[in-house]
Amino acid sequence: MGSKYVHKPHAVCVPTPAQGRITPMMQLAKLLHARGFHITFVNNEYNHKRLLKSRGPDPSMGVHGFFFESIPYGLLPIEIEATQSIPELCYYTM
Repeated sequence: MGSKYVHKPHAVCVPTPAQGRITPMMQLAKLLHARGFHITFVNNEYNHKRLLKSRGPDPSMGVHGFFFESIPYGLLPIEIEATQSIPELCYYTM
């Protein structure tokens, strides 16, 4: 007998680390989630900490199927604050 369990699609959203790119990606993630997608929203550590500060310790606010993850920069904290090079930030994010 076939299983009637339907797998939901899963979208992994990785915004570029530049200023002003996270909000549009978050809007897209919310739209996809509203249409049945599981969402994993991936930020670098610096932006993830900023997100937690603005939204609290659980940015998904208990929303089923919406997860937040962070990836390391590969830079020292002092370098993260000082780095304004978009190509360099993208390199360390990927």
